Amino acid sequence: MSSTSLFKFFFLIPLITIISCQSVERVIDQNFNNETKIPEIKDIEKVDNIFLGSSIPLNNFEKVINLSGVKHSKNSNSKLKTFFFDDKFYTLNSNSELFINNSSDGELINNYFLHENTDEDNLVSNYMFNNHFLLGYSSGKIIKAGLDGAIIWSFNNKKIFNSFLYLVDDLIIVFYGDEILGLSIEDGELLWSESYRDLPIIQAKGGQLVNFFNDIYFILPNGRLGLIDLNLGEKNLNKFVNLEIQNSINNAKDKIHIFKNYLVYLDEGEFLYTYDLLTNEFLLENFKINSSTSNAFFNNTLVIKNEQYLEAINIFNGKSFWMTETKLKRDSKILKIKNINESLSLFTDEGKIIIIKKDDNSEILDLKIKNIDSFYFLNNKVIAIQKNGKIGVF
Repeated sequence: MSSTSLFKFFFLIPLITIISCQSVERVIDQNFNNETKIPEIKDIEKVDNIFLGSSIPLNNFEKVINLSGVKHSKNSNSKLKTFFFDDKFYTLNSNSELFINNSSDGELINNYFLHENTDEDNLVSNYMFNNHFLLGYSSGKIIKAGLDGAIIWSFNNKKIFNSFLYLVDDLIIVFYGDEILGLSIEDGELLWSESYRDLPIIQAKGGQLVNFFNDIYFILPNGRLGLIDLNLGEKNLNKFVNLEIQNSINNAKDKIHIFKNYLVYLDEGEFLYTYDLLTNEFLLENFKINSSTSNAFFNNTLVIKNEQYLEAINIFNGKSFWMTETKLKRDSKILKIKNINESLSLFTDEGKIIIIKKDDNSEILDLKIKNIDSFYFLNNKVIAIQKNGKIGVF
C-alpha cells in the first residue's frame, strides 16, 4: 500500500472554506474523502496520540474587546506586548510608552512614558512581574522599574541586545549575540556570564531557552547551543550541546522545546533531534522531516505547515499523527498552539483558528482580524496583537 493510500486510511482531517458571515465565522467539516494529492509522509503513528494536557476554557471567541488608544512606536519592527494586572491591561511599545486600558470595555485609562528613550535606544523586550517591569533596550541596558517609571536598578553590558528577557526563579536570564548572563532580580547584580563565540551570522537575534530542574538549555542569538547549571552558574556539557548541527549563516528556523524529560531541537526547520535527559541518549538524531514555511511545538508534537498542508509529527519517533490540506493562505504562519476546550487549536497570523477535535472533526474559526503579529494567553483571555498596533481581547 502506498504511503498516500495509507494516509487516507488514517487521520485524514480536511478543512473547508469559511462561508458564513457571523462576527466569528465557524464551519464544521465531516467529509473525509479529500482526493487532493498530498505530500509524501514516511509513516503514520498508529499507537501514540497527541498529548493535549490541561485545557483552557474559552467562550468561543464571540466577544472581542478592542483596546483603544494603543499606538505603535515609530520603530515598526518592534513588537507590542500586553500584560494583565489588577483588572487592567498594560501595553508597552518600543518607545517605552505605556498604555493602561480597562479590562471591561477596553477604554484607555492612562498613557505615559515609563522611561525616557534617548539616542534611538529602543525597548526590545519587557516582562512584568510583582507590580514591576523588566525592560531590555537595544543598547544592552536592562532596567527594573515600577509601574510609575521609577528606576529600581539599571545594568548595562554595552553590547547590542536583540533578544528576550527570561525569568527563571530569582534570576533574569539575558541573551546577547554570543553571551548569556544571569542577573539578580532584586538588585540587578551580575551573578554569572558565559560566552559562546562562533562565526558571525546574519540572523543574530532572538535566542530561546527551556528549563529542566536546575539546568537551562538554550540557543543563543548566534545559533550556538548551550547548557548552564543554575546552581553553579557554569557551563555543562553532554551529548546534546556537543551536537554536530547543520552549518548556517541564519538561525531563524532553529527552535528548542522540552516535554517532560525530552529535549527537542529543530535545526534549519528540517532536522529533528530528540534527547532523553534521563538516559542521555538520542531518540532521534538528524532526522529529516518535510520542509515547512511555519512550525510550532506542542507537548509531544511538532506541527508543520508547508504552503496549504498541515502535518503533526511525533517528536519521539518522527512518525506523523496526521497530515491534511487546508484552505489557509500559502504564506500564513502558525503563531500559537493551545488546548482550547479539549481540542487542539492552531492560531494563525491571518486570524483563523484551526480546531482539531478528538473525534477527528475539524473546524475553522475566523476572528475577522488580519495581519496578526502575536497571540498571548492571559487569565483565560486571548490577546491578538496586529502589526498595525491594534489589539483585540477575546
